[in-house]
Amino acid sequence: MTKETIYLNQKFKVLLQKTDGNTTSRKQLIELAKNEFEFTNIQAQRFVARNIHTLTKENLIQATGTHRARTYLITASLMAILHNFNHVEVKDSASFEKKQLNELHNEEIKTNAELKLVLSEIQAYQDYLVKFPQNNRAILSLLNKTRDSASEFYGRLNAIKKIIKVSEIEGNMTC
Repeated sequence: MTKETIYLNQKFKVLLQKTDGNTTSRKQLIELAKNEFEFTNIQAQRFVARNIHTLTKENLIQATGTHRARTYLITASLMAILHNFNHVEVKDSASFEKKQLNELHNEEIKTNAELKLVLSEIQAYQDYLVKFPQNNRAILSLLNKTRDSASEFYGRLNAIKKIIKVSEIEGNMTC
């Protein structure tokens, strides 16, 4: 059998092992998280939602029921992981999340450098407007396009910083 990699939070694995049978409810998982790890209600809800989402994407859990009465069917593959069979390599999702956070930091550095370049270009156009007033129209056109680029980079950088901040806060909540 080939090895496949599954990202499973070890704390969530403990919760799933404490459930009865192969079905569980969201409420049950939240209560277990609050009791087992002394999470607040919000921390427990986010912890469960994040891990359920990951396992659903990997087709290890199937959701059934309505939004407020959601239950989850644990697949045979996940049952094998929970009982430590060896055909699946299990990695802690915390290391996976760290890798993603590092990628975001790299993206932030790259976007910040591109923004600095565009801002320097804007400054140069403004300087050339003074030096070459006869080319006013052409320079203004280039200046406006560059300002639009700067706005896009500012927006992108803002979004990246917000994602990093939220990710770090949520990471601290589960530690």
